Order: sequence, then structure tokens, then C-alpha cells
Amino acid sequence: PADAVVNQVILKIVQRCNLDCTYCYVYNRGDDSWKSRPPVISERVLLRLAERINEHCRRHQLSSFTIELHGGEPLLIGKRKMQALLTLLRSRIDAAHVRFTMQTNGLLLDSAWIDLLAQHQVSFGISLDGPPALADRYRIQRKDRSGSTQQLLDIIAQLRSEGPLFDQLFGGCLCVVNPDIDGGELVDWFVAQGFDAFDFLLPDGNRLNPPQGWTGVAPYRRFLLSAFERWHALGARAPRIRKFELMMSGLLGGKVFLDALGGDLRLLCVLESDGSIGVSDVTRICGGEYANDVLNIFDHALDEHVRRYRIDEVQQVCGTCRACPHLASCGGGYLPHRFNGIHFANPSIYCEALYALSARMTQLLHDHLPAGMLADMATPALPASRLASGAMR
Repeated sequence: PADAVVNQVILKIVQRCNLDCTYCYVYNRGDDSWKSRPPVISERVLLRLAERINEHCRRHQLSSFTIELHGGEPLLIGKRKMQALLTLLRSRIDAAHVRFTMQTNGLLLDSAWIDLLAQHQVSFGISLDGPPALADRYRIQRKDRSGSTQQLLDIIAQLRSEGPLFDQLFGGCLCVVNPDIDGGELVDWFVAQGFDAFDFLLPDGNRLNPPQGWTGVAPYRRFLLSAFERWHALGARAPRIRKFELMMSGLLGGKVFLDALGGDLRLLCVLESDGSIGVSDVTRICGGEYANDVLNIFDHALDEHVRRYRIDEVQQVCGTCRACPHLASCGGGYLPHRFNGIHFANPSIYCEALYALSARMTQLLHDHLPAGMLADMATPALPASRLASGAMR
């Protein structure tokens, strides 16, 4: 929409992490900017952020605003500084409703952290890639190169045993897809661990800078289709899997806001610990102007990056995607996954996987809904040449 405005800041409160995940877009995909930034965000940056949010909300008449605490690993800030940060922002921001969320690897969580987060109404998600035998190959502890998954599972079990507060704040898991495991088996594993909400993230990469271990899109296609079939088969017992729910909603006419499914990047900005403002920080894997710090919270408005980086123009999908019957479902995929070294006007590197998944969803909807409802949702076969060229307009 023409009136789309920033309503969320991804706030990098720390730059370091206690994990060294091999696929991480911050530490292992060519972005070294974290090395030159302050390890922890300063009060000066936070005060200016509060002023900018107030200005922005007044200008656009926003009654609510979301701040997502991110890193690095945000819990490395420590409880005392986190308490001060949350108190400062809540007391200085005038918006009628300020919502705090956080993404964490969970390894530092304990009952005191849960109490602190509950005090400030901070919901959180946890990054968890599956069983230790699978995930520990990639999610490695920085201090001794050991795996981290069983430690995390033990922490979650302990916190759940102490009462309902953990699950009241916990929004679900984010799992980076690893095609070495069957997607359906991984769905069953999460369910067996007691997780009723999670999402699958496709590893970051593009044609210029492919994902780690890339052998083509076919393994990801198999993973997503297997995971979806298992999810569908579970029926009323199925967990909430965001990607599947949103893609189905898109096919039924719903608006999909998730950036990984082509959501409007004008709605968010990233604020680094030194006050630098940017687009979704995953775009740094694309290099060029997207890897440079041009704007900052002291000299520029909260939405200046929208104009500076021409986001409205840049995020437009290519002609191939505009003509595709599944655009409403996948949105063209995540913007950084469309880059070819020159521009973003290409299908996602994961196009074939997303297309196949949406086609299967469409088939199920045709099978279960009245015939007249989905008359326009014909699903042509995937052309063999669909991904043959880098730029398809």
C-alpha cells in the first residue's frame, strides 16, 4: 500500500553471540560490520531511538509500535542492563501501546530472566533447529565448539517445570531448514518435544552467494513438501507452523506481512548498536550499498532508509512472479534470496520449492472447498526453464 509506514524496529542491543552457527548471516556470510560496532547498545542511542519513535508515531498517527530485541544474542546484555533498557524505553515512548518481542538462542534463560521478561511483557521466540544429532553440526558454542541443543532442551524443560510463565511468554521456535532430515520427521520431533508453534526458515543465500552446502533447490522442495504433508495429516493435533498457515491464508485472499514471504519491508527498520539505520539486515549478504552504513538515528528519521534504498521500487517482484498463480501465497519469497549480483528482479533461489509447496496447498484447497470458491486458482505445471536465467522480467 502507498501509505505503508514503519511500525517495527529490529533493535540490535548486542553485537556478539555465544554461538557460532555455521550458516549465520551475521558472522559467517561475509558481513563483518559487527566487529566495528559497540558490543552493547548505549543509553545515548536508546534515548535517541525513543525520541525518533515518538516523532514517527505522531507524524503517522500510529497508536502502537513493536520493538524486537535482537543480536547477536540479546541476553548477553545481562539482566541489569536489560532491566534499564526496557524501563527507559517504556518510560520515554509515548505510543499508546509499545510491544516488545525478542529472538534468542535460549542458552542463558533461567527463572530470573523469565521473571524480568514477564515484568516488562516481553514475548520471545527461541532458535532451535531440531534434534542434537542434526542441529549440533551447525549450532556450535563459540567458547568450546561443542553442540548446544541438549543444553537448550534441558533449560526449556526446567523452566516449564517451574510453572506456566515460560509458555505464557514463549511464542515458538524458529528452525533453519536442513534437508539432511526428512521434513515430516522433523515436524514429529518438534511435536514430541511439546512445541505447538514453530516455523521453518530457508537458509539465507542467493545466486551470487548461495546458501552453505548448496546443491540445488530440490532438497528443500522435498523437505517442505514432506513437512507439509505431515502437518496436514496431523489434523486437529497439528502444531502451528507459520509458513504453512500464512501461505494457505494468502491463497484464500489474506494479506501476508511476513518478510520471508514477500512482506513489505517498508514496515520495518533495523537499528544497530551504534545507531546505524538500515533495511532488513539479511540484505547485507548482497553486498554493495546494502552492506554500508549510510544512515543513523541521530541525523535521520526512522523511515529515511525507505527513500534512501528505494525499497518501494527494489522490492517489486519480477514479471515472472507477477504472472504466477502462486504469488499471493509466497509473495515472491524473501528479498535477499532474489538477488543475482545486480538487482532483485528475479524469482527467489527457492522458487521451485515454494512453487511446489503452494501448488500442493492449492490442490488440497480444491479438494476440500466448494468448487466455485477457487475457480481462479488453476495451477499450471512448473516450466522446466523457469529458473534457467538469472533475471526474468
